[in-house]
Amino acid sequence: MLDVSALTKDALYTVMLQQLYSLNYMWMRFEGFIQVSAPEAYRSEAYYQLHEDYGSYEARRLVKALGAPGEEIKDLARFLQYSHWAVFENIEIAELRPDSFKMRTLDCTAQRAAKRWGMEYYDCGTTAMRIRSGFFKGLNPKAEVQRIFTPPEAGPSGTQANVSCEWLISLE
Repeated sequence: MLDVSALTKDALYTVMLQQLYSLNYMWMRFEGFIQVSAPEAYRSEAYYQLHEDYGSYEARRLVKALGAPGEEIKDLARFLQYSHWAVFENIEIAELRPDSFKMRTLDCTAQRAAKRWGMEYYDCGTTAMRIRSGFFKGLNPKAEVQRIFTPPEAGPSGTQANVSCEWLISLE
């Protein structure tokens, strides 16, 4: 096992970040593999449930690491800053009301990768919704997630060109 205590903070950061990138790469490759090798499973309810379970698991692991979140919307936003989205993406969080915030992904890495691989866009809307729902409900069962837009949809009028997707997170 990696002797974490023997590593400098910078070395540990570099190793862990590279591991995260490797896992993300495998996730994307595995998704493509399932699409081709098991088309009946790809985008099935079981497939989407795995994504929701992942979001919930990530939330539970963060709660284990950081302690239980509070009951307010700002607590959900705080945990989001430790999520895989914050690791891989440039995310923007804007509180709208005391019970909601907007989450935006700027210049999405998955969308850039899709273009490099010859795809017009990465169709992430349903899986992204399920991951976010699992994540936020894993932090607070009252959490609701609403998709504002995901590729290939255009954002609402006035949305900056570098915004890849937008979500409304609220506590009902």
